[in-house]
Amino acid sequence: MSKESKDGILKTLIGAIISPKETMEKVNQNPKVWRYLIPITLIQLIATIVELPKLITYTISQTQEMTNVSQAALPMIKTGVIISVIFGALIMPALVALISSAFIKLVASIAKENGNFKNLYCINLLAYVPVLIGLILTAVIMMFTEPQNVKNVSTSFTLFLSSSVDTKSSIYKLLSTIDFFYIWSSILVAIGTSIVFKMKIKKAAIIVFGIYIVSIIVRFSMLLRV
Repeated sequence: MSKESKDGILKTLIGAIISPKETMEKVNQNPKVWRYLIPITLIQLIATIVELPKLITYTISQTQEMTNVSQAALPMIKTGVIISVIFGALIMPALVALISSAFIKLVASIAKENGNFKNLYCINLLAYVPVLIGLILTAVIMMFTEPQNVKNVSTSFTLFLSSSVDTKSSIYKLLSTIDFFYIWSSILVAIGTSIVFKMKIKKAAIIVFGIYIVSIIVRFSMLLRV
């Protein structure tokens, strides 16, 4: 039995933060998708449920401001928000890890590097832990924020901007696509990628952050159209 399999799940999740290289080396020896996907998804779900009341209130108030919504339609709007938010929380960790793993595997294959996809997927799940930390922080802040101001709760680079900056401006939209915790997550992905593919960390970082920069460009382009 591998050393990793003897460790508790919580210890492994914490290890991804305090000793990522050692932890990911253990996981690479004995990758178990459900072992990490289930607790990570549960944590995401709990944090999302904490945010839910404020998100419902904000969405209803915004809808009432933009359109002439009848009182009879409000329960439907509330139900729609609950379903979409809960569904998003349930699939987000698995989906983010899958997309990230797929692109890394593709680029690594082009670079003639070999690595197991299941191992890479487990690594990406562990690298999602910083995103969870960001989500928990956001949920806590949101608890003490007025519903009309929840849109301003963010862990992106927009924190560096003055409150007077228009949220529709290009600079705001650009910085909103760059998140502190996703950068942290990408660093962990790079470490894990170097382990799975047995490549130098510099090469892994170029691959991972190259993909991350492309994703920022794509999201920024989409925001400019809104």
